[in-house]
Amino acid sequence: MNRLINPNLNRVINPNLNRVINPNLNRVINPNLNRTINPRLNRVINPNLNRVINPNLNRTINPRLNRTINPSLNRNVNPNLNYNFSGYFIFDKYLQPYYFAVVVNRDVIQIFDFSLNNIGFGVSHLQNGFCIFDTNNQFIRHWESDSQNGYNEFDLNNNWLGVIK
Repeated sequence: MNRLINPNLNRVINPNLNRVINPNLNRVINPNLNRTINPRLNRVINPNLNRVINPNLNRTINPRLNRTINPSLNRNVNPNLNYNFSGYFIFDKYLQPYYFAVVVNRDVIQIFDFSLNNIGFGVSHLQNGFCIFDTNNQFIRHWESDSQNGYNEFDLNNNWLGVIK
């Protein structure tokens, strides 16, 4: 395994070892302490209040209505069929992949399981991360930059869940 993308071997991308990328220690990337990255307090990143980022109201970011971002209909965004997939893979802390994300535009990603079910979406926030929502627009997780072209995934209590590459 590549040492540069393995948080167990690279302390720079491990939030337990690098306080700059740990939201419990860095209030700038903690949505509970920074209102600009909290969709409950910032309507710009809240899909319930901003129709531009709401897949239920904006057909261009809805994979049921836009075939270019639907991995069931477009092999280019299907990592099961395209070995040059350019989206993100979501891994648990043990580096087991469990989801993938298709980049829709610079502000929105759509998240799928490997059976190609759409399980959620992400909206970029001002600290180079994403607020993650389920398909009912509920804020469920957040991704924060790992400072190495990837992200760390945290639940709403800032417990580290995994990595995104």
